Amino acid sequence: MSDDNQSHSLLNFVKNIFAPKEEDVRETIEDMIEEAVDDTGNDEFSEHEQQLLSNVLGIKDKKVCRVMIPRADIIAFQKDGTVEDLAKLMVEKGHSRIPIYGESLDDVTGFLHIIDLATCLLRGQDKMSVASIEANHIKLASPEVSVLDLLKEMQQSKTHMAVVVDDYGGVCGLVTIEDLLEEIVGDIEDEYDLEENHIITLQGQGAFIADAKAYLDEVREVTGLAFGEENEEENEVDTIGGYVFELAQRIPNKGEIIEGHEGVKFKIIDVNPSRIKKIMIILPTNTEAQAVNE
Repeated sequence: MSDDNQSHSLLNFVKNIFAPKEEDVRETIEDMIEEAVDDTGNDEFSEHEQQLLSNVLGIKDKKVCRVMIPRADIIAFQKDGTVEDLAKLMVEKGHSRIPIYGESLDDVTGFLHIIDLATCLLRGQDKMSVASIEANHIKLASPEVSVLDLLKEMQQSKTHMAVVVDDYGGVCGLVTIEDLLEEIVGDIEDEYDLEENHIITLQGQGAFIADAKAYLDEVREVTGLAFGEENEEENEVDTIGGYVFELAQRIPNKGEIIEGHEGVKFKIIDVNPSRIKKIMIILPTNTEAQAVNE
């Protein structure tokens, strides 16, 4: 089958996913992907296209709470601040869109794009209050809504950012349309993305301290352990923090020790109500008791 025909088939598939339909979108996507991928004799899609479709099927039941930026990590700006300060924050953090809030983060009024600031900066209005600029609409989403359902809603409403709110109306997270798309196509990086420095250091005998955002591959390389690979095909996490969260099935308390596989233990060094921040990885050696008590 030609590349043009394969591309045309994938395009039709994507159009069908996001076309307005009355039936539940998740059931529709599941049926379409199973027909396209499960038939071993099917050559309608290339191997790469089938992988993308498999990714869609893999996240059909994933909730937004699993992919959102937790509240503690949200970069936002108070509406009484100046255009100059907001522009500096955007440059410092490498974000082109930042949510704007009133008295607290629970009072998000919308978001501003760097282009929204351009006219003010060119006119020399850098000291003007951000509140004077009309903010773009920001969508509200439940943490229990599915990734695909929210992606479909944001695509139809042409909304690029959503705040995730709990049952009490409090903001518990933030998600962008890029975050949702990355669940299907993988990481999307551009020339302005800032490289994160995930620190992993040796701590005493038989223990390492790791930033919870450190990738599992990084931790495996430093520690020489293969944990996280026992159910790699089933796991949907790629960071050490996410891995420990999966083991505990909750956010552990500071100082708590989580039992891992093959004698590996994880001591929670730093944590807040929404995420794990720092972890001690205790190797399965005869010095582990000393490491735990340090």
